[in-house]
Amino acid sequence: MRIKSFAVVAVSALSLLMAGCNDKKPSIKVCIFPGDYPDPTIMRDGKDFYMTHSNFTYYPGLLIWHSTDLLHWEPIARAVQGHDYSIYAPDMCKVNGKYYIYYPTSSGENFVVTADKPEGPWSDPVKLEVSGIDPGHAIDADGNRYLYTNDGHVAPLSPDGLSITGPNRKVYDPWQYPEEWETEGMWLESPKIVKRGDWYYLVSAEGGTAGPATSHMCVVARSKSVTGPWENSPYNPLVHTYSIDEKWWSKGHGTLIDDADGNWYIVYHAYRNGFHTLGRSTIIESVNWTDDGWPVLAQKNGAKWKNGGLQDYDYLRHYENPLMWAKWEPGFDGGTLMTTTAIDEKYEITAHFKIGTQGRAGLYLFYNEEANLGAVDCIGPDLYVKILNDRNKATVWKSTDGQNWTLYYGETEVSSYHHNYYKGFFALRPAYFLDGDAQLVSFDYKPL
Repeated sequence: MRIKSFAVVAVSALSLLMAGCNDKKPSIKVCIFPGDYPDPTIMRDGKDFYMTHSNFTYYPGLLIWHSTDLLHWEPIARAVQGHDYSIYAPDMCKVNGKYYIYYPTSSGENFVVTADKPEGPWSDPVKLEVSGIDPGHAIDADGNRYLYTNDGHVAPLSPDGLSITGPNRKVYDPWQYPEEWETEGMWLESPKIVKRGDWYYLVSAEGGTAGPATSHMCVVARSKSVTGPWENSPYNPLVHTYSIDEKWWSKGHGTLIDDADGNWYIVYHAYRNGFHTLGRSTIIESVNWTDDGWPVLAQKNGAKWKNGGLQDYDYLRHYENPLMWAKWEPGFDGGTLMTTTAIDEKYEITAHFKIGTQGRAGLYLFYNEEANLGAVDCIGPDLYVKILNDRNKATVWKSTDGQNWTLYYGETEVSSYHHNYYKGFFALRPAYFLDGDAQLVSFDYKPL
């Protein structure tokens, strides 16, 4: 299989944007993962950073990324192979020389996988006897380990981090946002805990992760103990979309992270304005600390992105890396559907297939079994399919030689192919379909 063109593996260092909030430290406000990269979890090991995201029903799951500067990233491994559940928001950490990823599933259970190095190999999943979603690992000064879940609950972990050793109890009440704010509801989720000085800081999500543009947010609380009691920040929310006119919608699900030089950041996800179909992208912003010890954004919340945000940075697109592809695990139309993520408002994808006498192949923009658009055929030996997605208006062509094209679907509106209509928290993804005696010869992604 020859796959041409490129997917996200890096972002230009030109993304460093100077801000006037600190004369000695650069301030960044950058989309580091455009496309479908929701629920980011990030950790630092010395000067190395590692990140992974929700993978839902795309498998192998938990694609792990590595960076040394928070701006340039490369994929290095997938931690979980195929399972019959969706993987939701994970949490990644390192304890006593071992790496852990805790994650919840659509089955209502929580699991953990481990490895001696981020590149793997990763262990088989170990089930934890605790319910809830969005686990967040925490460790106190004595080395005692805990697992937070949604709604302010925490349970003790064993020293090896592989089992729950006590009751799951509620220790945190959410920050109460103004009643007039338009959200999906409270939905207290995504507990992420870091320590700075004598304080533990708990960053949580509220407001719901989809729905209205102003739904989501990151709120902060602190305590001298890793299990509370927690005091909510007077500067809440740390991250929030205040207006439908902002560049990014439903900003939330954040993690505080520092670098080896003592600079602090918040990493979170958001939908691009008007493009729920692209999924939730991962964004990083610089954080300053107030004199009374609370994190605040280095750039004023709600400020416009310089030169329009991610469109102005030189992303390297690299779809030939097999790590960038994941199977739609439920299967589709009796065959195999392999998906990746789109990162542009306007792009064109083209695939060339070889089809035998017992084969079928095709190319799609795929959200789920109900919401998709593409072409599949059993006529060979060569099949070419091309799809143009022009700002959520899609057109499909077929060809037998890659030169002479026949219109298959005229311009079709696909802007509703996202969670608010079809649930699932997926994205509208480029995907190729294979069944029987068929193979993919080449795939091309071209931003327009």
